[in-house]
Amino acid sequence: MTNEEKTSLYECIKRQFTDPGLYKVSRVCEWLVTNGCSPEQMGYGSFRELAEDCPEIFAFQDDDNNDFIQIKSWQAGERDLSDSACHPADSFFGSRNIILNDDIIEMTQQSLFALTKVLGNGLSVQQMKGEVYRKFDEAKQNQKLDFFAERYTFPIDYCADGLLVNGIVTKNLSPYGKSLYFAFEKTQIYRQGSYERRFVQPVISQEDKNKVYRMLADNFQTEVPIHMATISKFLTDHGVDRMKYGFYKMKDYLAQMPFLVMDDIVLGGVPQVMITIKDMDRKNDFEETRRPVFRSEQMLNESYRRNEFSPSKTAIPAGRLSDFCNLPTKPMAILEKFLEENGVKTDYFEMVSDLNADFSLARETNNIRAFENKLIFPVRYQKRDGTHVELTLKPSTYEGKEWFLYFVDTGVREKNPRFINPGKQLENFAFLGSWSNFLSELASKAVDEEWDFRGSANGHYRILIQYIKYTFSRLMREKKVCISGDRQFAAFNTGLADNHYDDIYACFNQNDPGCDTEWKFAGFCTAASGGLGKQLVNYFNPLPAPPTYFSRNEDLFFDHQKQLHTDFEHIIIDNIKRLPLQFLYDQFFDNVEARDLVDRIRSKGIDRTARDELYEKLKQIIVENSRLFLRIQNRLKDAIELARKRVRWNYKTAVPSYFPKRDTMSLMLPLALIDELKPDVALVVELTNSGSYQGQTILTLPQAYIDARLVCRLTGDWLDPTNISEIYQEFEEQTED
Repeated sequence: MTNEEKTSLYECIKRQFTDPGLYKVSRVCEWLVTNGCSPEQMGYGSFRELAEDCPEIFAFQDDDNNDFIQIKSWQAGERDLSDSACHPADSFFGSRNIILNDDIIEMTQQSLFALTKVLGNGLSVQQMKGEVYRKFDEAKQNQKLDFFAERYTFPIDYCADGLLVNGIVTKNLSPYGKSLYFAFEKTQIYRQGSYERRFVQPVISQEDKNKVYRMLADNFQTEVPIHMATISKFLTDHGVDRMKYGFYKMKDYLAQMPFLVMDDIVLGGVPQVMITIKDMDRKNDFEETRRPVFRSEQMLNESYRRNEFSPSKTAIPAGRLSDFCNLPTKPMAILEKFLEENGVKTDYFEMVSDLNADFSLARETNNIRAFENKLIFPVRYQKRDGTHVELTLKPSTYEGKEWFLYFVDTGVREKNPRFINPGKQLENFAFLGSWSNFLSELASKAVDEEWDFRGSANGHYRILIQYIKYTFSRLMREKKVCISGDRQFAAFNTGLADNHYDDIYACFNQNDPGCDTEWKFAGFCTAASGGLGKQLVNYFNPLPAPPTYFSRNEDLFFDHQKQLHTDFEHIIIDNIKRLPLQFLYDQFFDNVEARDLVDRIRSKGIDRTARDELYEKLKQIIVENSRLFLRIQNRLKDAIELARKRVRWNYKTAVPSYFPKRDTMSLMLPLALIDELKPDVALVVELTNSGSYQGQTILTLPQAYIDARLVCRLTGDWLDPTNISEIYQEFEEQTED
């Protein structure tokens, strides 16, 4: 490579990666491909070959590490800035007569696209750019263009929730871009009259809820977590407009649906929302309405095979995939991770080359199917079940390439998928008889332990019933529920022990023909003791193993040196019911309306529906009052800091717990919100892939104890069932999740 070619390559690199340091190889590769500097175009077989030929610019850490590469500072390729120490915009920046144009200001497509979504005006990116210029000139004429703290500020428009959006123009800090940079921000300025409207609780009719349920139940699997983005897009594509009902966020709209369960999770360090569609009895829970008819993907695929739906209606582009299709980092990283997990070593450019060839082959063999303006085609990589990974392309709304890689399907689907809620798996496995008899027999055999919270009726076994249900669910995941070869006997290890510390096993016999379950409960036993114990030893070697929950120290011990980032909005708004009412009452000292709502919530005789409505009003007050939200947030931060100090003093303060639905381990920290000596709720923290902790949510103490007791018997000082008063309604809501 000549020095001129290296200089051109370096200038291309520095436009995106301005500072020397370590960068992800996939990001560097993507940038080079986008700018016409791929190794293939420069005569190299791989990116490593290109990098090794340019030691002045690149350096790999070692021969086996292709994930990160060092970008060096190379004087021969850097622009000489010695003659121009000042910023290019210094001569005109600050003047009220400034004229914006494409030559001096950087407006990224991402920012403009995001602005169209915030404003909801339906403009294209280019139209939005013209609108920004128009609003800037209009602000100059009307003397509404402000210059303060080294930035111009001007009004653009009001968004759907009545808040004013301002445009911001600043100096571009990068010497390789244009002189100025555009951004925007939401203000706390409301459109006149919008403030009052925001207090009105939107109402969705029962008929509309019925329609939404049927739409989702007919097109998605029930009782299985689905990304909220998938649900949101499906409803939007089929004409469900949340704005029609007065909701500005789809999440708020979906939260009003009684048949949806929403869970906040973190995947790859990114907070996400998963939605589960409950399998409801349509006749009992919903009024009968005319069922809307939608063509499922399977029906469309069948029509496509019969030539009723031809890809010609969605024209298949000619040429190489990478020429007309953007390949974003996120889906490419998903594909790269899938290949790594399956022992395939490759780099970004090899993947691009493979995808180009696979798309060409799919086009030649008519193996590209169209669905809702998307193109789907198989690639060479195979899943565990032998089927091929499929890529989905979607038309791009940005200028530039017309398509982009939208989805990488690496999942394996069961031939007959059937999801059973973890809390229902034991009852679906076997007929247990009376729960009361089942639990009392187990409690009498096990080492003496408190199986009820303070205030529960004796013999209710609120803790034990949750323990045995979710222990069985964990054993099913681990394939530790043992069934004899002749299918006459089954057993599992309960994880409990008798007074001699021998394991207690639950045993089952074959159920009568025609019954709903294959098995029926026979009794509890210890190994070789009594008739069941002898059968157990006769049938199984080794004996059924107890559940295991952790495989690393991080699941057991909280590292107080790591950062902890907390989702306060989810805790304060979404889980307000779990916060102590007295704590909320104390924080509302300057808000009479909020205090009145708290008093009404804790009044005796209030039913669940009325209570939920009052909580919704309380949420709305907090959402509208940022000062009130920050006050509660700051009090929570104080409680979290105190909890961290307690962990430093005694590492056992952080209690390991298991969440059955997501099959994940977490740690729980005690938060004392009213009295510093007495914890009120538990903060659930998870260790992210980046190495920091994510404060996911809070649990009431009964909820926390149930999740922690699955792992082991507790001896800590803050999670003690004899000191925990059970609030049945809140507890039941959690266990249903």
